[in-house]
Amino acid sequence: MNKTHLGYQKTIDFYGCDPEKINTRDFIEHTLLKAASMMELTVINTTIHEFSPIGISGVIVIQESHIAIHTWPEHKYVALDIFTCSPSYSLASGILWLKEAFGATHCKEEDSKRGGLKRIEALNAMKNEN
Repeated sequence: MNKTHLGYQKTIDFYGCDPEKINTRDFIEHTLLKAASMMELTVINTTIHEFSPIGISGVIVIQESHIAIHTWPEHKYVALDIFTCSPSYSLASGILWLKEAFGATHCKEEDSKRGGLKRIEALNAMKNEN
């Protein structure tokens, strides 16, 4: 398989979440680490911050790139980004588990490719011509 991009990003919006769960630092950390394990991603480091009076943000650095989360308990909403270096990772089971863990009533997923290699090569070639 010829690699066409450097990164693959999946963004997930979780709606109707349990506000108490998504405003609990330890719950968020434990839940994300379990999901990473389910998705067979290799955890390197974890940083989770609890805002006052409400909300959580965090990043899990994984060998494959990162998982980032931001919660808005007052809106029962969670934004999650999973960025990997390959499109071959099976994320579906972990995302479904997260939906259930957050108590979400709905979720929306979007995929994007990042760092197109042809574009990078073209831009580098233009730079070298100058």
